[in-house]
Amino acid sequence: MRIGILGGTFNPIHIGHIRGAISTYETFLLDKMIFLPTGIPPHKKDDVANAEYRYEMIRLTIEELDFCDVSRYEIDLNRVNYTIDSVRHFRKLYPDNELFFIVGTDAFYYLSSWKQYKELIELITFIVVRRPEYETSIILNKYKNVVDFKEIESKERYRAEPRRVYIYTPPAFDVSSSMIRDKIKKGECIKYLVPEKVEKFIFEKGLYR
Repeated sequence: MRIGILGGTFNPIHIGHIRGAISTYETFLLDKMIFLPTGIPPHKKDDVANAEYRYEMIRLTIEELDFCDVSRYEIDLNRVNYTIDSVRHFRKLYPDNELFFIVGTDAFYYLSSWKQYKELIELITFIVVRRPEYETSIILNKYKNVVDFKEIESKERYRAEPRRVYIYTPPAFDVSSSMIRDKIKKGECIKYLVPEKVEKFIFEKGLYR
């Protein structure tokens, strides 16, 4: 089985997250996509919603997508967790499967500051999701002697290999979690930026005000 793991705070989850996940799933011909919400972010911000609320918003969003799942692993640890720990966990859970860890270009830029990152790139294959306006030459130059990059332009069963990093540009969606939080604080409309059930949940719980 080919499994994509999409980690993040998801604060809140929005249409860009979902469409990006679906596009990656379809392009890489994956069998399963796992959302992995952070329990306690290493660099915690004051406006990060309760982990259970963020988990529930993901669950509501993907409940009709049978190829998607959401993991409670980091939430149930109830402590600061690092990517290397989560990857080891999924390696034990799916020992004979192809695993891909999906991150944004901005997050991947800081890979060298991640805990045990050299072991990490041996354990799992990265898919770096590129925003159209982001210049990838920055990360290519920074890590060209550490990993093997490959730009993705077509749908294919790309192999999961050690030190392999696929760079993928999905269809653009000009939306971010910080934009949504800012709109809520200003009393602006967020309809169609998040799934309808997530919009209802946010306002029922009074989040981000």
